[in-house]
Amino acid sequence: MDILVWIFWLLRVIFSLAWSLVWLLLGGWVSTLAQILAVLGIVAVYRYGWRRAPVEVWAQLSSFLRFATNWLRGRDMMIGRAAEPSSKAVIEKIRVVRVKEAGDINLSTALSLLVMAGLCALAANL
Repeated sequence: MDILVWIFWLLRVIFSLAWSLVWLLLGGWVSTLAQILAVLGIVAVYRYGWRRAPVEVWAQLSSFLRFATNWLRGRDMMIGRAAEPSSKAVIEKIRVVRVKEAGDINLSTALSLLVMAGLCALAANL
């Protein structure tokens, strides 16, 4: 019986050292990528189930890698089209954009002014 205790102790020490090494590697610059992949894997397993998740993750990852390599090469994706430009004439429509007039305000500016007014009112009450 004493030998089983020693074997379990040895296995626990080996597992602990291996886990410490993995945690050390994940604690550095690798951790960001590993944590992102772990979270995405957990979400995929939750969403698709553990049997279908690897296939879905691989499909999404290969699609993203194809996009990234084409982006780095500077090519447009030509899905379902011929690689040569078409000989049809392109007609461009020119749209006249109205210039802002005095008193025009967008939502972002209105919210910023509202926050500033609230801060001024808060400062006046203190």
